[in-house]
Amino acid sequence: MSVLSFVQNVSGPLLSAAQALAPAFAEVAQRPLVEGDSALAIFIVSTALVGFASIYWACWSHARFGNFRIAVHQERARNAGAVLFRDVLLSRSGLAVAILKTANKDAQFFGEAKMLLEGCRLGLDGPALHVAISGLAEKGTAFALNARALDGRIVEIRGEPVGDRAAIYLQDKGKNDVTRKYREILDALPMPVWLRESDMTLGWANRAFLSAIATENLENAVTNNAALEWSERDLSATVSGGRKPIKARRSAIVAGQRRMFQFNILPLDGAAVAGIATDITDTAKLEASLSLTLDAQSDVLEQIPFGIAVFDAGQRLVSYNNTYSRLWDLPEQWLDTHPSQEQILDRLRESRRLPEQRNFAAWKKRQLEMFAGAIGESEELWHLPGGISVRVVIRPHLQGGMFVLLEDISERLRLESSMALLTQVQKATLDTIDEGIAIFGTDGRLSLHNGLFATMWRLAEDELSGHPHFDEIASICSTRIGRDGIWDVVSCGISAGAPERLGEWNKVRRADGRVISLAMSRLPNGATVVTFSDLTDLERFETLESGPLSSSGSAHVA
Repeated sequence: MSVLSFVQNVSGPLLSAAQALAPAFAEVAQRPLVEGDSALAIFIVSTALVGFASIYWACWSHARFGNFRIAVHQERARNAGAVLFRDVLLSRSGLAVAILKTANKDAQFFGEAKMLLEGCRLGLDGPALHVAISGLAEKGTAFALNARALDGRIVEIRGEPVGDRAAIYLQDKGKNDVTRKYREILDALPMPVWLRESDMTLGWANRAFLSAIATENLENAVTNNAALEWSERDLSATVSGGRKPIKARRSAIVAGQRRMFQFNILPLDGAAVAGIATDITDTAKLEASLSLTLDAQSDVLEQIPFGIAVFDAGQRLVSYNNTYSRLWDLPEQWLDTHPSQEQILDRLRESRRLPEQRNFAAWKKRQLEMFAGAIGESEELWHLPGGISVRVVIRPHLQGGMFVLLEDISERLRLESSMALLTQVQKATLDTIDEGIAIFGTDGRLSLHNGLFATMWRLAEDELSGHPHFDEIASICSTRIGRDGIWDVVSCGISAGAPERLGEWNKVRRADGRVISLAMSRLPNGATVVTFSDLTDLERFETLESGPLSSSGSAHVA
């Protein structure tokens, strides 16, 4: 029906064209239109149509044949490439082969190619292998190299373009003994050790690292790009970019407990980095305890009214208290720079806070030598301009260096001077009294006496200068004068609650026959004042006076 319809559709226009051409033919022949002119017109039009159709068919057939020829050439090229590819694979028999992925074909792996290639990509030579494979895939650049796989084995890798694809041949050369030993050593270490590639992905880790992150599979740790602590990757990136090692302390949860680690991140070739983590939890606790102890010690030192400074073995100031800075009038900002002992002496000299010296250089040298070579404790007294006196004590420090103690004894010296003067005044006052006076403290020692007391008891001043006990004085007197009960009475009076009750002993006869008047009284400070009066001459006078009077009286009475 379609062909019939086509004929019907074509016949109508064809008859119309023939009828239009018949009068034109008659006119060209200069005759009237006859019946055969229409048939001639139809024939001419049909012939023209057949000619055009033939030309079109010839052109279409030629084009189709050309396309077929091109397709045949392409198929022959593909077949030639496949044959070449097959020949190459056959020539490399016994090697693991990987065919790289193209736009319309997936990657292919033969033998252990996939395992070896992935292991090398994750190994130490992964970055170099990546660059070589990219050059082969993009530019068809062949390469040959030896790469270290993740498990330590050495793989010989060759890449070549094969037709329109790229092939990689891999041959396992076995593990490198040195590398294997190194890895065994690193695995035996109790501290986590790991390696990060240039893109900061985890490349390798030892067993301690895997144990710390609670995993036993290195491949899983590499796939998850595991880290002992999240900021470790940032530290590694800093080291990779700056090419300088970094030490940092970080805390991490290990086996459910928080541990403190010392991270040491080191740069390697190819922008890779290596990390080592040392567990310093116990050390950190000791440091915290020591810091607390030092803070407590510093707080105690601040409460001590002495200037205290600690110098290290190099004679540099390590620590000090506020009394030290106030005593020398040195700013704390300057002392916090840890000046040396020599610098401190120079600055004190500028502010006239040192004893005046004719040869300061020699004096300073002696001070520094004493400061550096002191074995035991040494003590000096510095009298400074302005009436200030400082007691300087230097002793070795337990941690090395020196411990310096400074005490302002200006007030104490003034008090001692005043006390000495007062004692001299009291002694001079007692020396004006015509009685022997001795003052004994609550401990029974002689604290003060006058010259008449020493003369009366035949005692030398050097025997009384050391504040002897009254037992020593009694022993000397018994040896020189003889034993009597006078010093027993003195002993009872010193230890008695109320020595004035012993007044009945106001007259006693000494061993040498002299009559002594004894009196005791208690001072407000608890000391006992013992007063001795020699009544021998008075007794003799009274005896002589009473004798003549009695005779005259008798005579008178007679």
